Amino acid sequence: MRLAKHLRGYVCSKRRGRNGETNRMGRTARIAATAASLSLLGAGWAYTQPARPRPAAPRMLLRMQLQNAARSPLSQAAVTSPHIDLELLGDGKNIIVATGKGPYAPRLFFGLCKGPCGFALRDRTRYFDLGGRASIRFTTIVSGFHRVRPVIVLADGTVLIGDQAEGSTADFHRYELSLSDCRWLELDRSRGVTLGRSWVKPDLSKVDAVGVFDIIPGSGAWTAEGLPVEKQPPPPAGGWIAVSAFEVWGRPGSRR
Repeated sequence: MRLAKHLRGYVCSKRRGRNGETNRMGRTARIAATAASLSLLGAGWAYTQPARPRPAAPRMLLRMQLQNAARSPLSQAAVTSPHIDLELLGDGKNIIVATGKGPYAPRLFFGLCKGPCGFALRDRTRYFDLGGRASIRFTTIVSGFHRVRPVIVLADGTVLIGDQAEGSTADFHRYELSLSDCRWLELDRSRGVTLGRSWVKPDLSKVDAVGVFDIIPGSGAWTAEGLPVEKQPPPPAGGWIAVSAFEVWGRPGSRR
């Protein structure tokens, strides 16, 4: 009797073991089937989603061209790019057009600015659409902590300066700044100081003018007051930026 009971218990336990194993296999199969279904569903969802259109490739809208006859303060007469107007910002009247020979002449020299200074260029025939992949491209060398920053003038006349900045003290280098990546603060066009308490989110599809700005005064000085710029002695080393090329890349916008 004892042996019979023992055998019956052994058989029942084996059955329970086989049933448990079968249940585990069933659960595993159901999990695998569910995972496969979700995978197919996800693949189908990804397949049916329309691809996001890539922003249109930008094209060059403006290239700064300067006279190379004589050293002079930056003025409208010094800009030879067709149908382009110049606006001086901050102490921009003391930016100098440095002339000469070589790949980096003529160039703009900011070392004699007595305060923050910069410029913006405006196309009389169109606005600049600077959203998406638009950028400014420039060639510069800097000294000290000076850096080249982007500046824009909106259609309503508001001047904004970007938080991105570039420049190398080693040599002239070409840079490209994406304007969509910038954060912006309002700039006082006369004093060259920021005014905003918070970041401005501008409409980049209708920009009136574009340029660059140096937020630090130059280290040079007008040591011979009263003499024309071409007779001023070279400024001392210390702090300045020099810009030999400047381009605006984006899409044209109508002024109508």
